[in-house]
Amino acid sequence: MKPSTKVFAPFARCRVQAGVGKTRVNRVGLVCAALVLAACGRSQLELLPAPVLPVLDASVAVDHPLEVAPDVAPDRMPEVRPDVPPDRPIDRPIDLARETAPEVMVPPPVDTGPMCHPHDETCNGLDDDCNGKVDDGLPSIPCPNGGQRYCVAGAYSECPRRCDVCVPGSERECFTSFCTYWGTQSCASDGRSFGPCKESAVVPSACQAITDQAKHSPALEKCCIEQGLCCLDEFDLDKDGDTAEMLGRCDSVTCGP
Repeated sequence: MKPSTKVFAPFARCRVQAGVGKTRVNRVGLVCAALVLAACGRSQLELLPAPVLPVLDASVAVDHPLEVAPDVAPDRMPEVRPDVPPDRPIDRPIDLARETAPEVMVPPPVDTGPMCHPHDETCNGLDDDCNGKVDDGLPSIPCPNGGQRYCVAGAYSECPRRCDVCVPGSERECFTSFCTYWGTQSCASDGRSFGPCKESAVVPSACQAITDQAKHSPALEKCCIEQGLCCLDEFDLDKDGDTAEMLGRCDSVTCGP
């Protein structure tokens, strides 16, 4: 038995193609040469498949992040010297920040109001003479019936009245309910009231008979008035309802304007 000679497939194919007409020799030769060159360096063994990389689980990747190389550091802010003012920008020179003074706010001028023009002081509640005092140094004004007027709260007071009820020290006739039934009252020193009615031992002769007969009565008061005396209107002879007033000649007893 003849040993079988196994021809490499590409070369066998080239031989078959060589048996075809010579008109195609050049073209087939070029194709065979290309096939031979393409088959050079290969064996009949099949190429091994590419290795398949394992797929990582997403949860494992999160729990176990890749370590960063120790020589790769994250971006860091430039360090600032401790003596740099906190309001100075990082890229600003230290000397410039120290030499720049802060802006100083100047308060506006205070309005002191209009200027004082001094003139004579009058009683008006103002400082006319510009000495810092109001209505100072003003003299009092005498009143016609006595007393003085004074500058009070920017105006002069009224003249004091002669009295409130009666002229101090003056007397009027009054009536008692015992003995002579006749008496006198003296005005108090402040002119605001009369003292008690004190019995008098002397009774006008024209009224003596009345005191013996009518005694304490309106007739006795009427007799007092007819004698030209200042008498207490105890029995309200003028019918005005005032029993504290005086009737008769009371000019020297009554408080006038």
